[in-house]
Amino acid sequence: MASRRSKPTFTQLALAGLGFALCWAALTENRGWWFFLPLCGVILLWLYLLNMQLPALRWRALPGFILFFFRQLVLGAVDVGWRALAIKPHFAPQWQRYPIRLTEPASQRLLASMISLLPGTCSAQIELHQQQANQLLLHVLDQHADWQAGVIALEQQLALLLKRETAKEYTV
Repeated sequence: MASRRSKPTFTQLALAGLGFALCWAALTENRGWWFFLPLCGVILLWLYLLNMQLPALRWRALPGFILFFFRQLVLGAVDVGWRALAIKPHFAPQWQRYPIRLTEPASQRLLASMISLLPGTCSAQIELHQQQANQLLLHVLDQHADWQAGVIALEQQLALLLKRETAKEYTV
């Protein structure tokens, strides 16, 4: 159900700008502000004009989500590194479809983006369907690996984190 949302408030934009600035400072060793400030202004203006707001979070779920996501990043990086350095590399790339259980379009886009950040998987497209669940078209590095369990776990974590989503039971 689409609901009409009001424009982001000054406080929301200021908090978003502060979050962007903290990330920038951490990632760039506090350099390059001449580039960041105009970029941040354009992004905040874009958020305001397009009536975009950051999704509401369940703050108690945030630490668990961060730990889960960084754990997945490290495990994925080790897996990809192991495959790359193996004497006989084992890759079985394949296109796979995954039925999305998240209901909000913004949540589905966030899931697709986060899957692409994890090594070994890449989201290509969200396929919209009227009669059945939307599907995510993924490119996986190894079709024989249990990639579904990782995607399901990430989707569950997002459902727990985002207020507009309900945490459902997921099965492989």
